[in-house]
Amino acid sequence: MTMLLNKAELAAFDSIYSQYHQAVFLNICKLVPQQEVAEDILQEVFLALWNNRRKLELTNDVARWLFVVSYNKSIQYLKNAAKEKTILSTHPEQAVSTDDDNFAAMKEMQLHLISDAIEQLSPRKKMIFRLCRLEGKSLQEAASILGISHHTAKEYLKASSSFIKTYIATQQASLPVAGLILLGTYLHY
Repeated sequence: MTMLLNKAELAAFDSIYSQYHQAVFLNICKLVPQQEVAEDILQEVFLALWNNRRKLELTNDVARWLFVVSYNKSIQYLKNAAKEKTILSTHPEQAVSTDDDNFAAMKEMQLHLISDAIEQLSPRKKMIFRLCRLEGKSLQEAASILGISHHTAKEYLKASSSFIKTYIATQQASLPVAGLILLGTYLHY
């Protein structure tokens, strides 16, 4: 029975694809003139149809669904492209050859900024922050190492994190819009 159902679903999908793919593609091309991108969006639309095939009534108003989804995916592509263009125009130093290189450069910038902020801390706060956030020690362990109370260690860590967040916020204008991904890792409290 499962095999028959899958064949029936596949046949229905193939029929819908044959009937509508050209019209959906032309609809996408009205918004996105790059043919390769339009083809990718078309694939995303029909993949969404396949993934939602059990939720949708494939015989009722499928054309409307396909056109709405293709429109939404095209608009989303255009928004993302505009956002990327804005980022590259305001931060041309981020126009790196690959996404991996871009991520590595952004990560390096963020780590450098965090290091600068840590260096601005008082010696005790710097030690608490390093022990707890960079070395993974508990507040109790850090307090014991520094010979201070747990409460004092907690207050130092809180103040350190607050200072670093403020420092980062003042420097944020020079960072890429993609932002401060790594900060949450170090500054959560």
